[in-house]
Amino acid sequence: MSEILNGPSISKHDNPKKLIFMLHGYGDNAANFMHLAHPIDLDDWEAQYVALNGPGYIPGNLMGYQWFDLYPNGIYIAQAGPKEFEQIQKEIDEVVNKIIYTMEQYCDSLDLTLADCILMGFSQGGMMTFEVGNQLKEKLGGLVILSGRVMKEDPIKNSILKETPILLLHGEQDEVIPIKSFYKSVKYLSANKCNLESHALPADAHNISPEAITLLQNFLKKIL
Repeated sequence: MSEILNGPSISKHDNPKKLIFMLHGYGDNAANFMHLAHPIDLDDWEAQYVALNGPGYIPGNLMGYQWFDLYPNGIYIAQAGPKEFEQIQKEIDEVVNKIIYTMEQYCDSLDLTLADCILMGFSQGGMMTFEVGNQLKEKLGGLVILSGRVMKEDPIKNSILKETPILLLHGEQDEVIPIKSFYKSVKYLSANKCNLESHALPADAHNISPEAITLLQNFLKKIL
């Protein structure tokens, strides 16, 4: 049996009809990322928001978590070789299983299906959002990648992922994950004929701005 990931959950409704799962960025935590729920929420969605903590602790950061190690074998990911990337992918696959299991447990408790769920993530959480969507055997309601990127380069064979609505938002001033990663991800997903909506935001850096929240709301209105 896999592990249920922890984190806060909020809803204004006794019987939510939708689940919106939220994955924070590197060094952040679920409680902090949950603050995004209030500005994007609309009553007619009847949604429950669930923010999850990454399973990995960061040395020296008592309040921050990670979804996978940026320093496999002590080597920063940008300089990592095949051995390190194999280790990272193994770690990612294990965490993907935990995220999927957690989502399924919430669905079962509310008599919902994965089709009633949206998965969104920021930065490293955005990378994990795509990884989850790529490994699922059931269609999600949608995927939202905020200031993240797609780490894959091999062809997408998961037909369910190709049918799933995907939103990519990225700031052109982002110095953490440069905008070139966004365009590379857009090119990759478009070439694989995914159901994609994407926006590069000229004034944004590595953040979630009011403009990004408006675009996110508009996307959710179309799929919820």
